Amino acid sequence: MYLDSKAIDDLKINFSFYKNHFTDESNDWFIRYFNQNGWLHESKIQCKDFELNYDNDYNVSDRKNVEIVYEAMKDLSPANALDERLWAGILFAQLWEYVKFRRKEELMSNDARDVLNSFIFLRGTKRSCFINCLSRLWWTGHLLYDKHSNNHYAAVDLISESAFASNVMLLSSNNFMANNSLALGIMDCIAERKNKGEKIGRYHFVEANKYLNCVGGVILLDTMTREEVKNMTNSRLDKLYGLIK
Repeated sequence: MYLDSKAIDDLKINFSFYKNHFTDESNDWFIRYFNQNGWLHESKIQCKDFELNYDNDYNVSDRKNVEIVYEAMKDLSPANALDERLWAGILFAQLWEYVKFRRKEELMSNDARDVLNSFIFLRGTKRSCFINCLSRLWWTGHLLYDKHSNNHYAAVDLISESAFASNVMLLSSNNFMANNSLALGIMDCIAERKNKGEKIGRYHFVEANKYLNCVGGVILLDTMTREEVKNMTNSRLDKLYGLIK
């Protein structure tokens, strides 16, 4: 399903009208209201049936759900994956239970920004793709899926070890949002350092992304190979945290 842009505009403008229904047990009220206005449509996008993980440890459930969502929707184009109408439609319709689970605290807060961020894009398309609790699963899979490895989701394992939501937000701040090779080059660097005994923290992801963003101002990043990105990032982290052996 996808939600008409008129509905999204109305949610933003008239939040007080919808406010009390975000904590409803079911999505019946929203479905009825959207259908009355002709705002909920069936898209031409198809995917395999899937069932999400509801582990209360979000690092566990988010990691598993990246793989579940990306495997089911691997054929989705990046252009369609940037469309908030798609994610909003799925969350209000098919995956109401999931957004209630994953954004429980935000929905209970009754804060307009927190509640609406659970369903629609409020912070610009690029950043919002990694804030929305569903779209960020797809984009993480898209960016970190490794077709050359037997473990296609090894990089997702690494970024999910702690503070998945926080770490994945860093992906939205880079200049290579859709470049799988560059993202994997960074993750190769961090994985190698971890395997050599270095304690990995969020600051590794912060510094790696910051450095590549700066380099992107003088080098055409899209021309770099995965190995080149790994080596360049390693050189930077060596200066900051010491040479690994």
